[in-house]
Amino acid sequence: MSSQEIKFEIKELSILEISDFFKVHDNDYFEKLSDRVNINEYSEKLLESSIQFTLWDNVNLIGLSPCYFNNAEEKIGYISSLTIKEGFRGRKLGSKLITRISEYAKEHDFNVVMVKIHYLNEMSHKFYKKNGFTDFIADKENAFRLLRLEVE
Repeated sequence: MSSQEIKFEIKELSILEISDFFKVHDNDYFEKLSDRVNINEYSEKLLESSIQFTLWDNVNLIGLSPCYFNNAEEKIGYISSLTIKEGFRGRKLGSKLITRISEYAKEHDFNVVMVKIHYLNEMSHKFYKKNGFTDFIADKENAFRLLRLEVE
């Protein structure tokens, strides 16, 4: 399937769609998501407070990046996570999601998009750096990095 057939949407998913996606991809995270959060409660929070940037292969959800754009005072958006289904990785779909998120931020007068990753997650660190993010905070003691993207 070519990337031209992949459809991008900002779409409000159901709690079930979000939680099912995260449960299927639980082991894809540097630290299992279910070890850090209750996936059902997390999905409910995302539905209530985030904007879901999605990628679809026909009717199948293959990419999801819930983001928070509710800090209008400081004009900072936050990427909660970015996950691409395994068989679709390596096609720059994650980079395309970052581009869409950045465009959305700009359209809504946000100046910065932030993302928090595990300190030792070099693959994510390289991905975000390749997509224009810069290191903002590197907290080895608490095992996280905060990266920022200046929206232009």
